Parts: sequence; structure tokens; C-alpha cells
Amino acid sequence: MISGKEVTLQRKLKIEPIEGSYNSYAVNEKEKRDWNGSVYLACVAAILAIVFFS
Repeated sequence: MISGKEVTLQRKLKIEPIEGSYNSYAVNEKEKRDWNGSVYLACVAAILAIVFFS
């Protein structure tokens, strides 16, 4: 924020300190979450709940 205007970032960054170094950081892009496994698990749980309560 140098000019006083807020600028939104285009990318999400993940900053981590580098082990064994002094005041050095690795800058990586944040990985997107993989929701496929969670959606699959939720569907299986819903089917089991329907079968159990029927």
C-alpha cells in the first residue's frame, strides 16, 4: 500500500521460512483444495444415513 490505494492480489501466496537459513523465506502459490474426496464422502454418508433411517 504505497500510494494509499488498496490493491487486491491476483494470486494467493504462501510464505514459509526456509529451514537452516536466517531471515530467508520461500514464496509459493497456495494450492487449491481438492474437494472431490470430501464430496464423495458426503454422498456416501448421506446414502448410508437414508438407508439406515428407512
